[in-house]
Amino acid sequence: MTASDVMKVNVMRLRLYCLALLLMLVVAACSPPPNLRDPNLLQDTSLLTDDPCAAPCWRNIIPGETSWRDMMIAIEDDPAFTTVEEVKDDSSEARLVNFTTSSGSPCCRVYSTLDGRTVGQILTLLAPGQMTLGDIFDKYGEPQYATGADVTSDQALVSLIYPDVPVIVYVFAAGVAEGALTAASEVIGVIYLQPADIDDIVNNTSLYAWEGYVPLAGWLDGNFDYIAEAAAAATAEATAETAP
Repeated sequence: MTASDVMKVNVMRLRLYCLALLLMLVVAACSPPPNLRDPNLLQDTSLLTDDPCAAPCWRNIIPGETSWRDMMIAIEDDPAFTTVEEVKDDSSEARLVNFTTSSGSPCCRVYSTLDGRTVGQILTLLAPGQMTLGDIFDKYGEPQYATGADVTSDQALVSLIYPDVPVIVYVFAAGVAEGALTAASEVIGVIYLQPADIDDIVNNTSLYAWEGYVPLAGWLDGNFDYIAEAAAAATAEATAETAP
């Protein structure tokens, strides 16, 4: 695989991370529609408490630093988790591992780097009622970027992007058409990333600027504030070709 191919694969994978939570929730629910506020998901407030380590470290696992082997040992030895299942990519050295809470609810996924040797990203699905958006703002301030979409007509998932931490925080809202974020909005997931990965997401994914506690319908409207470079280049090229 050439350096160019590696870059393309990396960017494609990163664009999928914002959708990864939705995909996992569908699996967790066993049948559609998924319940974003599932009390059986992971009980974890470490994003706020920094116990046992501060983000983007999670349970002493650090994206970009912790070896895949050490991560697997830590997860398999942790009594909070069970059903640890590793999946390898047939076309590369990359891999991922899914695991469940001790009660058997799918909650978590760890992605490797492309060489399969190091932890790349950590995705966690959280039970509601543990952390609120107000809690996150008190600790980390307001996010720089956001994106979001309906999962069902009365359930929306809003992704708040913190490049400086770096993490993406997933927040529940009652649908884009009628919903709005408030200080009491519930955090239902977190993805912990390497600094290089969050940079790639910001540079290669269309995103909204954070606008505060406003109705979602007037904010997540498809008119992105930050357009992915590839899309922007394609638009500029098409405009140039049609210009008189």
